Amino acid sequence: MTGLFTCERNYEGAINFLDVTVYVKEGQIRFNNYKKPTNSGRYLSFQSNHPIEHKKGVIIGLLDRILFLAHPEFHNKNIEMMISTLLDNGYPLDLIFNTINKRIKCLARRKNLYENNFQNSKNDNSINTYFTVPYIKNISEKFRSITEKNNFKIAYKPMNKLNSIIKTSKDKLDIMEQCNVVYKINCLNCESSYVGQTKRKIKTRLKEHKSSTSNSNTVHNVVAQHQIKFDHKFNWDNIEILDTEPFFQKRFTSEMIYIKK
Repeated sequence: MTGLFTCERNYEGAINFLDVTVYVKEGQIRFNNYKKPTNSGRYLSFQSNHPIEHKKGVIIGLLDRILFLAHPEFHNKNIEMMISTLLDNGYPLDLIFNTINKRIKCLARRKNLYENNFQNSKNDNSINTYFTVPYIKNISEKFRSITEKNNFKIAYKPMNKLNSIIKTSKDKLDIMEQCNVVYKINCLNCESSYVGQTKRKIKTRLKEHKSSTSNSNTVHNVVAQHQIKFDHKFNWDNIEILDTEPFFQKRFTSEMIYIKK
């Protein structure tokens, strides 16, 4: 069996390896950031429907890559290129500078704390607890005040995921067989709709909705109330799946957000 190998020779004392360029200069090895010629310079657009924390994270990620992987003599040039790339992706200049300054100060404080409190940090067993919510602009941000009061950190989950764009070879599960979902049922006679969540299969939950109209104990069932009060019918054949989440608390939170929306 024979294998295929690629041989790359150094040029002026430098060679590219993974995401860095390795220089041998004055008997020392120095590193610089390397981007392939095919690099498009495309990052998360500032106009995209993502929380501001995700956009600041793009700036911080690019800055950390420069500070941690490149030798200080390359920092100025790399940061200038980073700023130019971010501007091309729609990022405001003041946001770029503010985020860079805050990140550098944060890293400096972290270094000082590490050096002064190394022994204390060994005994620090505290962990950050995160509360994850689906991101819907101008709605999900309202959870911040709640989480801060309860010593939680909030994390946003984008609604558009790669698995909704990139399809696998597996057969798609029939909508009626899906479980652990947040779903929506539209009324056929007006603009009203019902949003609910269930851990069971959709077809099982729909049977309960349909049978509720013939049950005398439907005072708390809003679907039955709407059908009986207005003599309307719901579109049982076209149920919308709004979110899929196996954990109840996250699924319950997602349901509340969609009801509010």
